[in-house]
Amino acid sequence: MKIARALPMILCVALAACGGAPVSNSVDAANAMSNELLDPAKEMARRWGTVFSDAELRVRAAKEMGYTIGTLTAGAPGTFSAKSDEQVIQLPRSPIKTRSTLEASGTKADLIDRYVFTFTATGDDGRDSKSASDADKTPLRVLSGFLGRFDVQPTDPIKAGIKSLQPVDVTLPGARIVFDPGPVADPKHPRNRSSMITIIRPGAKNPTTPQDQTVPAPAAPVQAAKDKATRK
Repeated sequence: MKIARALPMILCVALAACGGAPVSNSVDAANAMSNELLDPAKEMARRWGTVFSDAELRVRAAKEMGYTIGTLTAGAPGTFSAKSDEQVIQLPRSPIKTRSTLEASGTKADLIDRYVFTFTATGDDGRDSKSASDADKTPLRVLSGFLGRFDVQPTDPIKAGIKSLQPVDVTLPGARIVFDPGPVADPKHPRNRSSMITIIRPGAKNPTTPQDQTVPAPAAPVQAAKDKATRK
C-alpha cells in the first residue's frame, strides 16, 4: 500500500522537524502520525473532505472533466451555488450525444453540501453497437474522473450500477452517492434518457436542492448499506 511504503520517510521528516525537542515527545508525535496514516478510514475521510471543501481543487477537477465552474455565489437566503455551462460529450463513432452539466451547492460559501451531474443522451438509433454501449459509461467516466482528482473513487457496487443503468444509493465513509438512470420514454431507443449523479456530503444540514432537481430515491438501489471506500 502506498501509504505504508511512504510511512518511514514521513516519520523521519516528522522526527527531524522536532529539532531540539525531547526524544520522548518526538517519538510520541511520530507514533500519533503513524497511527493516523495507518488508519484507512481516517485517511479516506480526509480525502473525501477535500471533495467538499477544497475550492481550488474543485474548480481544477471540474475543468479537467470539461466543466467550467466558478466559486459558489449567494442565491436564496442561506444558499450558495455554482453551475457550469453545458458541455456535449460524444465518443468517436458513437451516434449518441450526451449534454451534461455540473452544479455545486451548499449552505455556506466555502463548503459544498452536494454536487449534481446531469446527463441527457440523445441520438440512439436502436442498434446495440459497441460504440453505442460505450456511451452508457459516460456518467461513470465523468464521476470516476472527477473524484480521481481528489484521490478517491466510487466503489464497485456504484460502478456496476451506473454501468448497467440501474439505480444506485450507496453511503460511503465520506459521501453518499446516488445515481438516477432516469425513465425510458421509448423502449426502442432506451439510451435516449436523462440521468443524474448526486454526491452528498455527510452531515450536510438540509442540503440545498438545485433548481428543478431533487435527490432521487431509487426503489431498488444496488446497495443501500454502508460500503467501504476503495482507493484508486
